[in-house]
Amino acid sequence: MNTRVLKRISLLCLYVLIACSKTEENKRITSTQTTGNGSPVFDPMSLSLNSSNLVQGRQIWIANCSVCHLGGLGGAPVIGNSKAWSWRIDKTIDTLYAHAIEGFYGDYGEMPARGGNDNLDDSEVKSAVDFVIYASK
Repeated sequence: MNTRVLKRISLLCLYVLIACSKTEENKRITSTQTTGNGSPVFDPMSLSLNSSNLVQGRQIWIANCSVCHLGGLGGAPVIGNSKAWSWRIDKTIDTLYAHAIEGFYGDYGEMPARGGNDNLDDSEVKSAVDFVIYASK
């Protein structure tokens, strides 16, 4: 098994452990656990969401995006880290949607089209982007 697969499996296992933990200490970010770069691990289930779009976005994010954006795999900005997301969020929403739908390869990172899942339609990708923005402000 290559290193990339092992990292993804490790992150998924970490996510499952976090998601199953419903303690009072685990609010927006689980501060007792950290990613490989020392950042706190985000707990997406701790957020109170006020729309069905955000609930759908969270489900799509968990199933497709968390592999990279939970722990910063491959340099992906970590969800919930407002510093890492602030300048991205400052771009137009259409730019964020386009990068998530079409993919992005630039000086500061890469984003595979549709998070690598070609079965996602545009509205599903946009819901996931909306969730990331909500969680990372």
